Amino acid sequence: QQVLATVPELETSEAQGWLRTLSTNLSETLMTTVELEDLLRVEVLESKLAGLGRFPEKIESHDYLSVIPSLKTRCIASHCLQQTIPSFVDQFSNLASEEEIVCVLETLDKSRLACSRARKDEDLALAFQEAFFDQWGDGVEEVEAALKGSDGTGHRGSSEIFFLTQEASATRAIVLVLSYLYCKRRHGSDTSYDWDAEKFAEPLLLERMEEVLSEFLSSEEKDGLLIDPNVWRISRERGGQVAYYCTSFAGVVVDILKMVLDLDACKFERQKASLYPALCSLIRVQSDEIRHLVSDIF
Repeated sequence: QQVLATVPELETSEAQGWLRTLSTNLSETLMTTVELEDLLRVEVLESKLAGLGRFPEKIESHDYLSVIPSLKTRCIASHCLQQTIPSFVDQFSNLASEEEIVCVLETLDKSRLACSRARKDEDLALAFQEAFFDQWGDGVEEVEAALKGSDGTGHRGSSEIFFLTQEASATRAIVLVLSYLYCKRRHGSDTSYDWDAEKFAEPLLLERMEEVLSEFLSSEEKDGLLIDPNVWRISRERGGQVAYYCTSFAGVVVDILKMVLDLDACKFERQKASLYPALCSLIRVQSDEIRHLVSDIF
């Protein structure tokens, strides 16, 4: 944070060079971590299937439960890396070249897509559940207690809690970068950095917005009544503790609505037809913060 605070004081070329180094290192580290996640997921699934009699000639060890802690650690590492991007998104989006921004966005999108597939994988979910039971040993009453409740305890150790959280932080970083490009980026004095960021960002941003809002509304309608109201009151802090799309992505929806509020009249008019149905549907959700933002928009 102290280093980022000095960026506005640097010459434009120096700031661009420093942010280029930061974003490149971050992108490469995240890509490496996501690729390792992919390898670990494959190892877990193939080992589990081998234990059931499949791929016996390819897999020597069937101890897939021992791999899951490493997979969880990689998920947490990816999430932490993705969470650093909002801390410098304004400086990065304003000074970075198209190539640098595309590199970061592609890495984030790879993380997002990998997690989206992983959280829907029933075999992987079962492996995580088995690992959770294995940690508890023979304490049946303790396991049953941990699996009860709508406050998030029922999702402890589940694959969804890890992959939804990572997917949400990747999506949030993508939305914030694209929102800044679309709404706030200034034209630089260096012509090599003076590209049409708004034209680049618009279709990508709208695609992410429509996808997130649609899935959020579907999840909220399906799962909303199962969720402790206290989770909604502090969704940014506790949403990731409950393995539902609507709670995990509540913060992303808040960022989307704040971006809509920042749109100038021309941009809002252009996007109104695609945004209006989702905005109307958001009026009925349980999150007070989301409803208040929708009220501000209207």
